[in-house]
Amino acid sequence: MTLPEKINEVSTNSEIEIGVYPPNGFLQFEEASLGNGDNFGFYWEFGKENQEPIICEMIHDEGIIIPRFSNLDKFLDWYKLNDYDWGEEEIEDEKFVFSLLNKGNEYLKQNDPKKAIEFYKESTESFGEISENWFKLASQYKRIGNELGFQKSIINSIISNWAIEFPSQNAIRMIKSLNPVEELKNHPLIKNRENLEFNFGGRKENKDYLVIRKIIEELNENGDVNKALIMEQNYALKMYWETSSFQERNNFKLEEWKKKFKEKTKERIKINVG
Repeated sequence: MTLPEKINEVSTNSEIEIGVYPPNGFLQFEEASLGNGDNFGFYWEFGKENQEPIICEMIHDEGIIIPRFSNLDKFLDWYKLNDYDWGEEEIEDEKFVFSLLNKGNEYLKQNDPKKAIEFYKESTESFGEISENWFKLASQYKRIGNELGFQKSIINSIISNWAIEFPSQNAIRMIKSLNPVEELKNHPLIKNRENLEFNFGGRKENKDYLVIRKIIEELNENGDVNKALIMEQNYALKMYWETSSFQERNNFKLEEWKKKFKEKTKERIKINVG
């Protein structure tokens, strides 16, 4: 894992999280903590362990993390600006995901989809685990007739990190209604999408979990390890919020899952970092 140069300027926890919440790759620190589980921390995106982490904020009541700063330097600038506390004063972080997303939105308001696409694409390159920026990119690719770009992007909008943001109903409708291009007709998500309802909790039985497990297996078979791990974490996250009886029926044991996922994480770091 690549660490920031100024990591000693914050008080980190001793271990990186395995999941399910906070998600795998999150390392909490104490600065600007609000208590009650609302902390900032480093987050390494799946497949980008050889790069410095972004900074995310835990929102404990909602069970999510939110990307906040592109790097530790930006966080420290913000922290200093707010008198070394959590505060409302913001700093510029122009090359970070949400700033780029907002620039794309501005060009969209000006009816310039091609320019909007440039910034939406940059947004996904800045941070690629949010559903919204991939959905925005997919929508505009569809608008200009780039069907392959649309379908690749809407796949990424669904296979995103659900501990950050669950895909919107519009994204789900798009993935379920598309007519697959030849290149993607055998993609695990495309093949299995008709059997997914994306509806979790409050049900005695839910076939979505079986379908997601099949997608994970097929992603691994295709060598798409990072996407497989994201979906495995999504599976565990949703299962975690189910009732204990539901978990028992589906043979889900959190500690057992974490132990296995930790080993898989070690293997992916060897692949991604060396």
